[in-house]
Amino acid sequence: MNNALAITPPLPQAIAGEERRLLKEGTLADVLGSLGAVAVVSFAEYGHASHGAITGWAVGMLLLLGLQLAYPRLLARATDRQFLSGYAALGIVLGLAWAACAVLVRPDDFSYEAFVVLALCVIFTAGSVFNAHHLPVLYGFQLAGLGSLAVIYALRGGTIAWSIAAGFAILMWTLIGYGRAFHRGFVRAIELGFENARLVAELTVKTQALEQANVAKTRFLASASHDLRQPLHAISLLIGLLGERARGLGVEDLVQRIGQSTEAMESLLNGILDISRLDAGVERPELQALSVAALLARIERQFAPQAAARGLRLRLHAGPHWVRSDRVLLARVLDNLVANALRYTNEGGVLVGVRPHGEGLALEVWDSGVGIPADQLDAVFQEFVQLHNPQRDRSLGLGLGLSIVRRTAALLGHRIEVLSRPGRGSMFRVIVPRSAPAPDAVAAPAGAQTAVSVAGLRVLVIDDEAPIRFALQGLLQAWGCDCMAAHDGADALARLAGGMPAPQAILCDYRFEQGTGVEWVARLREQLGEDVPALIVTGDVTAGQLIDIAASDLPVMHKPVSPAALRNWLGRVALGLAVEASD
Repeated sequence: MNNALAITPPLPQAIAGEERRLLKEGTLADVLGSLGAVAVVSFAEYGHASHGAITGWAVGMLLLLGLQLAYPRLLARATDRQFLSGYAALGIVLGLAWAACAVLVRPDDFSYEAFVVLALCVIFTAGSVFNAHHLPVLYGFQLAGLGSLAVIYALRGGTIAWSIAAGFAILMWTLIGYGRAFHRGFVRAIELGFENARLVAELTVKTQALEQANVAKTRFLASASHDLRQPLHAISLLIGLLGERARGLGVEDLVQRIGQSTEAMESLLNGILDISRLDAGVERPELQALSVAALLARIERQFAPQAAARGLRLRLHAGPHWVRSDRVLLARVLDNLVANALRYTNEGGVLVGVRPHGEGLALEVWDSGVGIPADQLDAVFQEFVQLHNPQRDRSLGLGLGLSIVRRTAALLGHRIEVLSRPGRGSMFRVIVPRSAPAPDAVAAPAGAQTAVSVAGLRVLVIDDEAPIRFALQGLLQAWGCDCMAAHDGADALARLAGGMPAPQAILCDYRFEQGTGVEWVARLREQLGEDVPALIVTGDVTAGQLIDIAASDLPVMHKPVSPAALRNWLGRVALGLAVEASD
């Protein structure tokens, strides 16, 4: 904050700088007006004053006005204080010079003397506006000028002279009062500008601090996520291997429970991954016609067992509607809304339905849960906010679900609305554009796996974590694959050069001490002379790494990877090889 605020000068310095600027900018106008006044007074009084005296006064005024015009240039390098002090002295001299013209006029013709008095009143009144920018200039000009005139006429004696003297004194007092009021407004305007500049500077610093904190938070979460994903990935693979080896030993239920606990940990980390992917901007919606019935059928398959286990009713009403959206991203939004509804509903149930909403359709998730206070309806969409989980129970998630919903909906251009009554429940609504039914559109069941055998498939595993290599080798061998392992890309290249059979599929980590998984896959493909199917398996979720992987067009799975998803991908590779062989 100190660096940003140092740009703004202290208030007295700012006022002095502004006073100097205005005096400098107004000098030309003031000099031109004064030259006109000198010409008028000299012309009018030339026949009623000593020619030599009036000429001398006019020449003297021209010299003073020339000095005033040149003054800003002469003191261009002076400090503001020096400039203003000199201008105040110049104001005194100019005030005395203007007053001197009253001495030159013979008082034998009252009409000409009245003209001079009127002219001087106009001159000093006009000068008060210009000189009020700096009070010492105002005081010097008015006191020296009008004060001297009041004294001159007072010394002449007589009712008329004393009246004129009193008039000059009153005018002086009035103009000084007006000038002070003008100056106070002028200074207040500077103070307000100064305060606004300070507030803007503070706001800028705080905004930058918040942005830096947000970046640091994302970086921390990405780093922590990577470090947690590595052992969790190994555990997930080992559970899959354990399940393969424990068939028929009567421990299937125990293995399943361990797997469920691992899946719960995976869901927490996937929330962080979703946030990171949205922050990185690597999500690219692929809009298509989607069947609402298929979307809701998927939700029923995924969440019905969870609702039944908690004694809740999960009801779905779809109808023959179609929407235009991204299948994966819209499913993510609905999954988070339904999971959130089930998580905070203790009795009753959850209803997922669709209804017309203007030109679009509203996909709505109703629950009979705890509800949300009206003043917290916006707060629940912030990261890590859990109104009804002060004890931070991990079974209730991390508080990322609704943040992911809002960000994903914004990416899709869908509007999110929420209604809630504390103690009665909530309704979250996603407004999605309608779509005509897609021709030949058949939605594949979520999580559907290929039944193609992967036996005999040569797979190269590249990972710098020994436990992960061990678990992958054991799992792949249990599936009948011919597995080869390397601890980094250089090791894999060396093994190929040493006679290792060419792999038919590559499973590669992303982060290595030297190079990235994307770079090593490219070098391996170059050495093999063909685009061997490759899958990046990584625990990295930082923006730069996600962007790099997305730019490579390589498929990616984020650790921990479920054995089922891994086998599904290998099955597609094996199917592609079988099709090529048959051709």
